[in-house]
Amino acid sequence: MFDPANLVPRLRQFVTSPPERDFVEFEGRWWTAKDVARIGREIGRLLDDVGVPADVAIGVVVRTHVESAAALLGLVAAARPVTMIQPYQASSLVARNVATLNLAVVIAEEEDWTDDLRACLEDGRIGILLPKDMGPPRFSSPPPDTLLEPHRAHRRMVVEVLSSGTTGAPKNIPLEISALVRGVQIITVAGNNVERQVEFLFAPLTSIGGILPLLAYPLVGARFCMFERFKVDTWVDAVKRHRPKSAGATPAIIRSILEAQVPPEALESIKVMYGGAGPLDIDTRKHFAETYDIDLCWGYGATEFAGTLAGWTPQLKAELGGDRPNSVGRALPGIRVRVTDPETGAELPVDMEGRLEATIPGISEDWIKTNDLGKIDADGIIYVFGRLDGAINRGGFKVLPEAIADALRLHPAVRDAGVIGVPDPRLGEVPLAAVELVRGAEPVTGEDLRAFTRQHLPSPSVPVDVRIFEELPRNAMLKINLPALRAMCEVPAAK
Repeated sequence: MFDPANLVPRLRQFVTSPPERDFVEFEGRWWTAKDVARIGREIGRLLDDVGVPADVAIGVVVRTHVESAAALLGLVAAARPVTMIQPYQASSLVARNVATLNLAVVIAEEEDWTDDLRACLEDGRIGILLPKDMGPPRFSSPPPDTLLEPHRAHRRMVVEVLSSGTTGAPKNIPLEISALVRGVQIITVAGNNVERQVEFLFAPLTSIGGILPLLAYPLVGARFCMFERFKVDTWVDAVKRHRPKSAGATPAIIRSILEAQVPPEALESIKVMYGGAGPLDIDTRKHFAETYDIDLCWGYGATEFAGTLAGWTPQLKAELGGDRPNSVGRALPGIRVRVTDPETGAELPVDMEGRLEATIPGISEDWIKTNDLGKIDADGIIYVFGRLDGAINRGGFKVLPEAIADALRLHPAVRDAGVIGVPDPRLGEVPLAAVELVRGAEPVTGEDLRAFTRQHLPSPSVPVDVRIFEELPRNAMLKINLPALRAMCEVPAAK
C-alpha cells in the first residue's frame, strides 16, 4: 500500500517517469500513462518558461475529458495551486468567474477558448490552450510582459474544487494536501481491488468525486474508463467489456439502470456497488439488489470533507444482518459524527433527529456543521433525512431554490418567483419554478424564462418548468408560501 504522505512526490514520479501501460480509456480510445504525463510536463514547462511564481493559482476550465485530466495531474504533481472553473455554463459566465477570482493564468480546452475568455487575457493574464486529442499544449496568445495584479495566490498548495451548489452557485472549496491525502487514502484502502480491474470514473473532474480518484489511480497502478456524462448504454457497454467486480453509483444511476430495464446478465460481473451523492430510498435499493443480485452499499460525504464520512460495506452488513432504511452506514475510521439541536447546538442522544456534525482528520479537529438532518442509532449507524436549508438534490447536484428564484427575478417581466422540488423517477428531485409577472410587462412564456435562466445558472439549476401565475401565494410576512405554492403547482398552470 502506498504512503499517502507522499502524494505529490509520487504523482511527480508518475509524470516524470510514466510506466509503459494503458492508463485511461475515453470515448472508446485508450491513452497511455506516457500520453497523459507528456501533457502534464509540457504545461509545467510553459509555466516555468514565462516565470509564473509557484504560489500563483492556476485556473483550469475543467471538462471531464482526458485533456483536462492530464492537465490536473500535471499541476498537482508540480505542486501548483489549482482553481477549477465550471465549463458547462455560458461563456460569459466562465469569463466572469476568471475575472472575479483574479486568476492570472487560465488553462482551457480548445472549445472553451471563446471570444469572452480571450478578452480576459487583455488584462495581463496568461492563457494555455489544450488541443483536442492530446495535442501539445500551447499559449493561446503571446504571454504578457507583466502578470495580472492583484492575482489569486496561495501560500500552501491547494486544489480548489467546486461544490455542488448547496448554498447557491457552485463555490470553490480549497482543499489542502492533507485533505486530498485523506480522500486518496480512503479510495486506495477501500478499493483494494483497484489494481485488478478497470475502474469507472463518471463524476465531473471539478468535483471531489472526480478529482480524488484521478489522483489515486496513478499511485496504485489502476487503469480507468472515464465518462464525460453518464449514459446507460455507454456505461453498460463498458461493464460488458471490462467486467468490473465493483463500481460506483449515484441515485440517478441506479434509477436509470432500473428504468432502462438493463438485463441482469449485462451486469453479472458486478458483485457490489458503492453509492452516494444523495439519499436512495430503501425500496429502490431492495429492487435494484434483487433485480441484479448486486450488494448495494450506500455512503455519505461532502466536498468540504474531502470525500466520504460514512458508508456501508459488505462486512458491516454481515455484522448487523443487512441494510437499514435511510441509512448510510458507520463513520469511517478516525472520523467522529454527532447529532446536535439545530437551534441550541446541544448534542442529542441516540435516535434523536438533528443536525449532523463531524470531525475529520486532515481537515479539522473541531466539529464541522453540515446542513443535513439525521440521527445515529445505538449501533452507530447514521441516517440522513434531508437538508436543513431546503436544497434540492438533483441526481447528486445540490440546487438551491433561492438561487433559481434570484435568477428569474433578474428578468424585467418577473415580479417575484418561488421554486420547489418535485419528484423525478430518474434524478430523485428536480426544480420547478413559479413566477408572478410585472403588470403590463411584455408577454413572456415559461420556456422563455427557462432559456433566460440558462444564461445565469449552471445547467443542474435550470428549472424543468416555469409556470406563470397571476399571483403567488404568500404568508403573513408576505413571503411566498411554499406549501401553498406546491398545491397550486399540482394542477395545470394558467396559459
